[in-house]
Amino acid sequence: MNRIGLGAAILLASTLGALAADLPVKYKAPPPDPWSWNGLYGGINAGYSFGRDTFKQDFNGLPQDPAGRALPTGGVFGGQLGYNWQVGRWVLGLEGDAQWTGQRDRGCGGFECIQNYNDEVGAGLVEHKLEWFTTARARLGLANAGYLLYVTGGGAWAGVRETTTAQLDDSIGSTAVRNVLTGWALGGGIETRLSQNWSVKVEYLHLDFSPTTTTTRLVATGGVGPFDLPNTTYSHVTDNIARVGLNYRLWSTPAAAPLPVDPAAAAWRWTGFYGGLNGGYGVGNTSFKEFKYFDPATPPLPLELTHYVSSFAPQKVSPQGGLAGGQVGYNWQFDHLVVGVEGDAQWSGQKDTACAMSCFTAGGSIETLTQQFNWLATARARVGYADRGYLLYLTAGGAWAEIEESDFFTGSGPSFTSNFKQTKGGWVAGGGIEAWLFGNWTGKIEYLHLDLGTINHSFPTGEVFFTSLGSQSHIRNDIVRVGVNYKLGGG
Repeated sequence: MNRIGLGAAILLASTLGALAADLPVKYKAPPPDPWSWNGLYGGINAGYSFGRDTFKQDFNGLPQDPAGRALPTGGVFGGQLGYNWQVGRWVLGLEGDAQWTGQRDRGCGGFECIQNYNDEVGAGLVEHKLEWFTTARARLGLANAGYLLYVTGGGAWAGVRETTTAQLDDSIGSTAVRNVLTGWALGGGIETRLSQNWSVKVEYLHLDFSPTTTTTRLVATGGVGPFDLPNTTYSHVTDNIARVGLNYRLWSTPAAAPLPVDPAAAAWRWTGFYGGLNGGYGVGNTSFKEFKYFDPATPPLPLELTHYVSSFAPQKVSPQGGLAGGQVGYNWQFDHLVVGVEGDAQWSGQKDTACAMSCFTAGGSIETLTQQFNWLATARARVGYADRGYLLYLTAGGAWAEIEESDFFTGSGPSFTSNFKQTKGGWVAGGGIEAWLFGNWTGKIEYLHLDLGTINHSFPTGEVFFTSLGSQSHIRNDIVRVGVNYKLGGG
């Protein structure tokens, strides 16, 4: 009987197993990812900044127009602390940061920037050093597959050391003043989860500070022409920050309804052709010198060092404005490594006019240099790290742009103007982050620095004394832009 019972039990179990095998299998979704953006976080950041300080001087009652430029550039390093609230896919947060910065630059071309053939000097120089800045901002973003696209804005404060110098031959007077500036900050970025409580971000901020007026006395006690004269400098400082940051979630609360991991993001591969559109903002950084040439047939004058009058020190012009264009490229993905090639072409609205050599509005000479970018293009390689639908990458290659320039001079006699266009080539380097959005669409934020080399230009004036004028410029440009791409296929 025991053997019969055991056999019946085995037969029943086998029958039930067979019936169960014929039943449809229900798919069990993976558990939702417990990650959310809720909570307190802190971290560090580092990046590059390119400022634009517009200044005018009133030296002993001689007002200047148009403005001169100082273009502080340099590294930034600091930390941030913030708190996020996540509701569904929307994330609202508050963030504060404090930054050390190594930005500094000296601009010549206030009321005067002249070195004569006999080494006589008449120059007004302004140096701006941005020593620190801090911001307090709100953030609003959309979370998707472990990353966060966001815009941010709020208040900004900065410490600026302004040094003003006047030089008349070998008599030099200088004074330095520290100002705390207030203003606003606006920007955006992409932040993505790395592992555990760690996340990384790529961010752009534009800072705009209230104009300042600094009145000092410039005193020179030595040299051939001692002086003690009042000087007023009117200054407007703006700054552009491109930085990467690393955050650690210090304290968190789980999402009210944690979102499941999107299998499309996990399955996304970057291999293939793509094309898209982009738009952004550019700030040029051109260092130039201006020259007034004498008639080569004229014998050199006593103690003549050079046969022309030139700028005493490099002067600056900073074309800035919007950009719009498109790009095409191809990527190859090998596990987490992505390599690719990309080309782009851009329309540019960047333009600026700055004082050149002398700008006395009270009956003196006025000399200006106007420069603009009409278009630019690049052909670059890309290499990056990919994970869960995002790509962190570096990029470098060749760059080309059409530069248009106008040189203008007027004094007690006739006015002279020269206009020309020139296509220049050079190099470009930068980086960014790109993330899968939906379907075949991705979005990116990117920073590029362009160096286009030197432009030399001279033109005849028809004047008896100064037979020709000229300028020598070194062309650089900094660009921040956002773009969307559509993957056309191939992988």
